[in-house]
Amino acid sequence: MMKITASSALLVLLSCVVPLLSSFAAEPVAVTNAAAQTMIRAFLRQEAVRLDAQFLDGITNRQQWEARRPELRQQYLEMLGLWPLPERTPLSAQVTGIIEREEGFRVEKLHFQSRPHLYVTGDLYLPRDAKPGAKLPAVLYVCGHSGRGRDGNKTAYQHHGMWFATHGYVCLIIDSLQLGEITAIHHGTYRYNRWWWQARGYAPSAVECWNGMRALDYLQSRPEVDPDRLAVTGISGGGAASFWIAAADERVKVAVPVSGMDDLEDYVGETIVNGHCDCMFLINTFQWPWTYIAALIAPRPLLFENSGHDPIFPMNGNDRIRARLEKLYGFYTNRTEQLFDIGITPGGHNDNPELRLMAYRWITWHLQ
Repeated sequence: MMKITASSALLVLLSCVVPLLSSFAAEPVAVTNAAAQTMIRAFLRQEAVRLDAQFLDGITNRQQWEARRPELRQQYLEMLGLWPLPERTPLSAQVTGIIEREEGFRVEKLHFQSRPHLYVTGDLYLPRDAKPGAKLPAVLYVCGHSGRGRDGNKTAYQHHGMWFATHGYVCLIIDSLQLGEITAIHHGTYRYNRWWWQARGYAPSAVECWNGMRALDYLQSRPEVDPDRLAVTGISGGGAASFWIAAADERVKVAVPVSGMDDLEDYVGETIVNGHCDCMFLINTFQWPWTYIAALIAPRPLLFENSGHDPIFPMNGNDRIRARLEKLYGFYTNRTEQLFDIGITPGGHNDNPELRLMAYRWITWHLQ
């Protein structure tokens, strides 16, 4: 399949226009591919800045935001491909094994079906003495990109499940598409040139979001869990999924996305998009400023974390997103740090201990 790009489309247009111009000019107009690419990038950069500048355009207070929010939520779900929401079919959950650990927790290996025959594999971490009716807070941990073969990428993040289970939480870690136990394609346009995905309105981010929402259904079905105290967190692809899920599902009371979002000025203007796969994006039909996705979480507590030298989530975009969200959360309280904060640590794109500790403290503060 030929890869159709903006540059090739522009060259096709120029191939029609240049001969026409040459009939009126003494000299033909010469346009090089490099010049065309420069023109396109300049245009896209300008459009990205223009769209980002529309964040909260015309909205100056809480009442105006809340009046606009239902429409934005519907647009968001439509751009994901989840409007109207799919039917909540039976989960048909099965526990396939239990591991008892001397450190004071147990792990239940399980799977459920978010849609008929769409399996989601995961590990449920519980305090060893957790009993039905305990009403413990619960955390959904969504995985980033860490292929571990048959064991699933959830094994790369098991330290999170262990920490939560030994500190009074139930924690469900679920695999993502392609990198988990279930074979699927995650990197459609990113790696396999499946450009028809966009024409069909499909993005794997929708599947990750829906799987996460059904994982919340599963957590609420567990007798050990307090259904009103749910949090979501994850890093990288899991950071993006944390945004997707928390924006779509208000059962999430606390969200800690880690290294999971930039703005259009970076994604498009600085071509940071080239470092990300399909699960990080939706189809921006309504030409949103990207920060609206995070804004749908407000006023629920949101800690937005990143490392200071992360090449695929640069600090410039981080700072712009922080300023926008601080303005929005300011509609709800004069002390925005109580509901929204940003956590920055040294280092690159990795799951370092400082990021983990900030996430644990934030979730504990708001759920315990």
